[in-house]
Amino acid sequence: MTFASAQGASSWLLVEASSQGVLRFATAEPSSRPRLTDIYELDISGVPTFTDALQSYEREKGIRLRGMQCAMAIAGASSGEAISLVRSRWTISRGGLAAFFGTEPVILNDVAARAWATRSQTGMVELLRGSGTLSFDRPARYGMIMVEEGVGAAIVDVGRDGSVQVLETEAGHMDFAPASDREDALLKALRSGGAAVSWERLLMLDRLDPLWSTACPDAVEAERPRILAAMLGRFTVNLMHSFGAWQGIMLTGSRASRMIQADTRLQFSSSFSTRRNFSRLIGAAPVWRVDQHEAVLSGAAERLAHEWRPKSSAAA
Repeated sequence: MTFASAQGASSWLLVEASSQGVLRFATAEPSSRPRLTDIYELDISGVPTFTDALQSYEREKGIRLRGMQCAMAIAGASSGEAISLVRSRWTISRGGLAAFFGTEPVILNDVAARAWATRSQTGMVELLRGSGTLSFDRPARYGMIMVEEGVGAAIVDVGRDGSVQVLETEAGHMDFAPASDREDALLKALRSGGAAVSWERLLMLDRLDPLWSTACPDAVEAERPRILAAMLGRFTVNLMHSFGAWQGIMLTGSRASRMIQADTRLQFSSSFSTRRNFSRLIGAAPVWRVDQHEAVLSGAAERLAHEWRPKSSAAA
């Protein structure tokens, strides 16, 4: 059964499979502006397969999942038939999920889900630098960066017809390029194991990590958050370039919020004033901090809502 033929048939099932050790579920009635209901968290320690987890949820909630349209947000890349769930031992298949539900599943990256959630325009948006209001009412290209359990990014395209398209990326895994002696020392310390050093590995460094004392003994604990904020600013500028997101960047995630406190924003913003190509566009581009309740589950619902049409409209 295709998504189009299932529209309006029953509640939507939304699954968040991006955290260690748990699956989070919610339902929503099909709508162009869906609302989450019945949020439920399932401990999956000791559960052998993803199908077992779905069946456990089905039993505990006393509902039948077959026939429901499912949207699932995962950490990592969501392309392909077989998909490994990054923070679990499971591999899922689109065909297997389609057989279980009787409908084609929608599987998306958790950062893309957060980006879709901005479509509802219900979150708290704080302007960090630049000027302008985050709006999906006009053609634009935005970037979103999430820093939480890892570093991820997505592109949000708003078309001239008001349509919204979210493009998934794995930009956090791009190679880190140092811009100072300290950053070079951190890179060399992280590279000692022989693996490539990504932006994610640098931005996820804790200020109390022993590596600081080894690589940068002159960087006292109080200074480390400012160093990290400056790196986050440079990463943001890099993604403006690579995404073409000249209308602005959204920052989200609990760790991102901690990295851009009032006492580190000067260091974060410093990268935007560095002389470089397209300096005028970068200097004019705003950056917002976005904080949304249940962003991943809400984004999964918004992804389904993007294609939803009532039966009467579909028939017309």
